[in-house]
Amino acid sequence: MYPSLFKKRPRDDDAKSISLSFPPAVVEHYPSKLSFPVIIDANFPAQEYCSRGASVKSSIHWGQRKLLLSEIQLLCLYARPDVSYHIVYAGSAPGTHLAYLDEMFRGRHTWELVDPGKFDRPVLEKHPNFTLRNEFFTNATAYGINARRLSNVCPALGAIYEHVAVDSADPRLKDLHQKLQTVIGTHDVARGTESIPSMYEPQRQLPVGFDLLCAVARERERPLLFISDIRSGSVNLPNFEDHVAENMKAQECWCQILQGEFSMLKFRLPYTHRGKGVGEGRKKVPSHLIGKDGTVTYLKGDLLLPIWTRPTSTEGRLVVACGAPQVSYNVQYVENQFFFFNAHLRERVHFNHLLPPDLDLDHHYDAAAEVNCLLAYLKFIDPNLRNAPADVLAREVKRVSSSITAQLRTTFQDAIRRRDALVLKHARGGSLDDEDGGESDGEEPGDSPQCAADHQRHNKNGCAGSPMEEMAKALIAAAAKERARVLWKRNVEESDTDPLSGVWVTTKMKQ
Repeated sequence: MYPSLFKKRPRDDDAKSISLSFPPAVVEHYPSKLSFPVIIDANFPAQEYCSRGASVKSSIHWGQRKLLLSEIQLLCLYARPDVSYHIVYAGSAPGTHLAYLDEMFRGRHTWELVDPGKFDRPVLEKHPNFTLRNEFFTNATAYGINARRLSNVCPALGAIYEHVAVDSADPRLKDLHQKLQTVIGTHDVARGTESIPSMYEPQRQLPVGFDLLCAVARERERPLLFISDIRSGSVNLPNFEDHVAENMKAQECWCQILQGEFSMLKFRLPYTHRGKGVGEGRKKVPSHLIGKDGTVTYLKGDLLLPIWTRPTSTEGRLVVACGAPQVSYNVQYVENQFFFFNAHLRERVHFNHLLPPDLDLDHHYDAAAEVNCLLAYLKFIDPNLRNAPADVLAREVKRVSSSITAQLRTTFQDAIRRRDALVLKHARGGSLDDEDGGESDGEEPGDSPQCAADHQRHNKNGCAGSPMEEMAKALIAAAAKERARVLWKRNVEESDTDPLSGVWVTTKMKQ
C-alpha cells in the first residue's frame, strides 16, 4: 500500500521460500435477491489488511474504463432525468472518452474542462457544447465560474461577485503556476514536480447574506455538476502523500465554492503508516496526515465501489450532495473495507447477471458491476426499457459494453497484458508488491503497450529471470487459470435454502 520509494526490496531467497502452489479460490455466491453492492457504507464489511504480494490477483485493472463507468454512474444515479447540466470537470485531460460519454447522454449537457495537461483537441473541439481551458484549477477558477454564471442571470450581481471573490487566489500559488507555464499543454504538467500545484487555499469570506443571495440567483441558471479527477505528484516523489492530501483538500474547497447539485471527487485517504529508512533499520511510522483519533475529516458522501480498479487500490469516487457536512472517516476502517473489497469481493464472490456466457464479462464483481451500471444507464436514458424483457436488456447491455471497448481502442486481453507487464517490471526491481499508491486512470510509463511488448521480447529471447521474476510469472499464470474456471463463466441456480458461507451475506456454491 505504500509508495515504492519506501519499500524494502525482498531478497531473492525470499522468493525461493514462497510456495509456487496456488490452490483455486473457494468461491461464494452473492444472492441475486439482494441489492447489488455499489457503495462503501457503514454496513460494508471490513477485513484486516495484510500484504498480498505473494497472493494470486485475478482481478483486471482498466483505468480508462473505470473512469468512464464512474462518470456514467454520476450521470444516471444522481443526475435528474431530462435535465441539462453544466458539468465543470477539473483534471479532465486528455478527455478523449468524454466525447463518447456526451454522445451516450445525447449531448444534453454542457462541459467545461479544466486541466493544465494536453487535451485531445481533434476529438473534443468537434463538440460545440465543450469548453476547454488549459490551466490549473484554483479557487479563482471556481469563483470565476460562479461570477460568469451569475452574470448570465443578473449582470450587476455577477460584477459585484467578481470584484469581491475572484481576486482571492494566493499569490504564492500564482507564482508556482507561472513557473509551470512552459509545460502547460503537455502530458505530465502536475506530476513531475515536488511542488504541489493543486494546493488547498482557504475560501474567501463573503459578506453576510451575499453568498445566500448569489445562491438564490444561481438557481435561475442551468444546474451544475462538478467532477474532480486531479492528481499532482508522482509515486516516486518523497512527498507524494502530501500531494494526495493537498489535492483532497483543494477539491473539497472547490466543491464548496461551486455548490453544484452533486460533486464527484477523487477520494483516497492517507495510509495509516509508511515505511521510513532502509534495510534492517527500516520501520513503520504513523502518518502525520491523520488525527490522533485515527480519523480524517472530509465531506460526507456516497463512496462508490470502483469498477476495474487496481487489484490493491484504496481509492474510490465520493459523490457529494450540495451543502453536505463534514464527517470523520476512520482511516484504518476504510482501509480494511477496501481490503475486503479487493481481496475477497473481487476475487472470491460470484454474481449472477442477465448476460449469456460472455468472453469479456464473466461473473466476477467487476464484470457484474459493469452490467449493473449499464443496465441502470439504459433504463435512465430510455424509460421504455424499464419493463423490457431480459433478452432485450441483455442485448442492449452487450451493445453498449462492446461500444465502450471499441471507443477505448483496446481490449480486455490488452488490459490483462498491460497489468502482467507491470507486475513483471516490479518483480525485476525486486518486489512482488504492486501497492505503489499510483492510481492514474491513464497509462503509466510501466503500464503501457510498449512495456507489454518489451515483456514479450524478454520472454522470446529466453532471458533467465530472477527467483522473484519467476514467482511473478507463476502468480500471473495462476491468475489466468483462476479467470478461466468454468464457474466464472455462467450463472448458477439459486434457492432460498442455499447455506450461508459464513462471510458477509454470501452463500456456499459448488466449486
